[in-house]
Amino acid sequence: MIASLRGNLLRLDLDSILIEVSGIGYEVMIPFPLHLELRESVGKEIFIHCFHSISDRGQKLFGFQTNKDRELFKLIKSLHGIGELTALKILSFFRADDLYQIAQADDRKTLEKIPKVKGKTSEKILFEIKQNLKKLESFLQDSDKEFGPVHIQDDLAILALIQLGYDEKTANREVDLIRKSTPDLEAGEIVRKVITK
Repeated sequence: MIASLRGNLLRLDLDSILIEVSGIGYEVMIPFPLHLELRESVGKEIFIHCFHSISDRGQKLFGFQTNKDRELFKLIKSLHGIGELTALKILSFFRADDLYQIAQADDRKTLEKIPKVKGKTSEKILFEIKQNLKKLESFLQDSDKEFGPVHIQDDLAILALIQLGYDEKTANREVDLIRKSTPDLEAGEIVRKVITK
């Protein structure tokens, strides 16, 4: 099983990377926060923690910045009815603290900010997270300015704009401009302001 990789980052896509280790290129699927972390690392050596998925359909590698992120992914994907790709999508939008707050507030609307997570799908995810709050508690962080509410809302807005067709550089610039003029907006309001400019 592949638990980690150290090598040269050859390519960085929105949801995957290509990392060369001893002449072998590994394609690794990643959550959006890791994409943001690696923006300045193309052509450089990086280290990532991996989850190696092996099934009848083939093999996949999922990459994470920390071992804690990998373990959280393993927890989310182990919940009933939530597979690996859905777990990765959830972790592209929310950290453990966010999921905990969403579950405690029974806030399905926030969960539905994830593309294609609507109706019964969001109900099922919310139900499973609520049933596993005790397990989730071990992943909660102390207050951390870097990943505070504003940082998360900015990341959500950038990801949404990229999915709407904006390139990453433009999305970052537009979100920064909106954030400077109106610092308290949530992701959805930021996106609306950008696309209606």
